[in-house]
Amino acid sequence: MKRRHNAVPAGFFVATLCAVAYAPAYADSQLTLYGIVDAGLGYVSDASVVQTKGAAGKPAQLGKASDTTFNSGTWNGDRWGLKGTEDLGGGLKAFFRLENGFNIGNGTLGQGGTEFGRQAYVGFADARYGTLTLGRQYDPLIDLVGAVGGTAVLGSVAAHPGDVDNLDHSSRISNGIKYTTPNMNGFTAEALYALGGEAGSLTLQSTVGVGVEYARGPLNWGLAYSHANNGKTGASDATIGTWSGTSDSAFGSSINAGYVSASSRAIVATSATYDIGAMTLGLNYSHTEYASGPFSVFKQTAKFDTGGLLAMYHFTPALRVGGGYSYTHASAPTSTASAAKYNQFNLAAFYLLSKRTELYALAGYQRASGNTLDAFGNVIAATASVGDAANGFSSGGSSQSLVRVGISHSF
Repeated sequence: MKRRHNAVPAGFFVATLCAVAYAPAYADSQLTLYGIVDAGLGYVSDASVVQTKGAAGKPAQLGKASDTTFNSGTWNGDRWGLKGTEDLGGGLKAFFRLENGFNIGNGTLGQGGTEFGRQAYVGFADARYGTLTLGRQYDPLIDLVGAVGGTAVLGSVAAHPGDVDNLDHSSRISNGIKYTTPNMNGFTAEALYALGGEAGSLTLQSTVGVGVEYARGPLNWGLAYSHANNGKTGASDATIGTWSGTSDSAFGSSINAGYVSASSRAIVATSATYDIGAMTLGLNYSHTEYASGPFSVFKQTAKFDTGGLLAMYHFTPALRVGGGYSYTHASAPTSTASAAKYNQFNLAAFYLLSKRTELYALAGYQRASGNTLDAFGNVIAATASVGDAANGFSSGGSSQSLVRVGISHSF
């Protein structure tokens, strides 16, 4: 039964925000309201929803067809947030961030309906000793590697298949404690630990991550490792066969839906970009392992290796055009099945109307071969799925094309 709450008039909420934003400011504190609104149209070939359970636990048979859709947050995820800082003296600052994701098409909350699902943390920053944050936040993979990866340059349509390496932000970390060093001659390092919160265990549902980046002159490079544990306590656990951890589930794609019951997910990834005049060139690589546990529907560790390259050229200060390619090779799901392989090509164009408003066009094509597992542990032919897990579309076949055009505005 839904609980009822006393309603607060929308006008009161808006008035309160305005009062806070325009209250007399002190020299040692700041409060900022910010956000991004991004919307457009998209086309996807052979769009069929990822398999769901039908009668007697069998996969439901779903039709497939090309589809034209309204899209929310393709280039930049739609969001609004509040962030604030307070100068405590001696170079020490306290700060916080609350960031809410939403769908501009229908107004629903993002990140599974979580109120501040994108980010919600508080912390301290010191120019000499670094930064400490506590709460829901990104791990070093996203901060240090994803920031110079394919999706940062070409958009989410260029995410590695199924976002198996989480470089496109499919997973965020709850209950996280993260330390970031000061910049030291271009180098920055991060370490994160997220408490699982399961009584009697220090590992179930926990997440650890470490990483380093170098950013100086034309070179940007990042390297990071993340290990996330699932939460399984016994045969009576109602979550058996699913994912439950401080790292969000990222198994919404046909690429990795068969490994949602993994006992853990480990990722090591590296990305680099180099600027040569108006041209940006990039390389990236990742290795992901989904470990099998006593309550997994698969029996051997699944491994995904992905390599990619990209290029972006600035024709004018307002116009830039680029493209990329990635190849993913997965281990065979069983000793008698062939390994899945995914070849993906991407194109992207961006045009700045102003510092805050941008038009974009993104395109992707992916071809799959070999075998993988479905969500019920059955060996099936690998199917293409362009973009990250949030797209939620499997082609139902060996190839898929996707095009998105839209406008993004920040405030």
